[in-house]
Amino acid sequence: MHIQNPKTQETVACAVAGLTERLTAFEQELNAWQTLADNAARRVQTAEALRTEAEQARKDCRQAMRSTLGIPTKAVRELKNKEMANLELAEETLKIAEEEKIQAEVQQETLFEQRQTLVNERHDLRRQYWDAVLDDQIAQWGQQLPVLALLLAEAPKACIERLFGRAELRRNHDELYAAQLPGELQQALQSAQQAEPDELLALLNRPLPPLAAPASMAHSPLTRRRYQAERDEQYQALINR
Repeated sequence: MHIQNPKTQETVACAVAGLTERLTAFEQELNAWQTLADNAARRVQTAEALRTEAEQARKDCRQAMRSTLGIPTKAVRELKNKEMANLELAEETLKIAEEEKIQAEVQQETLFEQRQTLVNERHDLRRQYWDAVLDDQIAQWGQQLPVLALLLAEAPKACIERLFGRAELRRNHDELYAAQLPGELQQALQSAQQAEPDELLALLNRPLPPLAAPASMAHSPLTRRRYQAERDEQYQALINR
């Protein structure tokens, strides 16, 4: 546990627990959205298969009609019924897929906004966590701070640069650039044994599931609202048909 103050530790732990709970709920909603999007894609494939079957039934029906004269036989009628039934099923399947595509798109927009809120909340909590760690550590460094303050106030510039590093200009062909040379403090920190993250920091470092920005986000706010209104109208027409 890197936060030493029990009250601060409890406050941060409660906030992290709340964030973790919301992240879990977000992941569940994300899985449900992915299932809906996958279902829509599978329905499109099903409709394509039904159309293929209908086309084959149409060809078989024509071939059967060429071999008969007069009233269509039972086999011809069955093939024609199969063709028409598959075409109708394909059309209905595509309409359901369109419904699910619209639902998935709306859910993606909502989830994208939720994810951004969670990212911001986690950023604020990380700042709160490290501020609490610093509050504890600075208090423990208290005996060294007066010497450090005296060093910064009176020591020669070269001594301060020795501790904190310095920047110097370098030339690469005809281009000048600034190079930062590390000081002994930075070198000591780089070679020091790394502290393991505690439970709170491990939770705060937990990556969020990726989610691409919805296509509607590429438009301006006005165009996006117009598109969303047209999409809502299209969805109502689909479910009311």
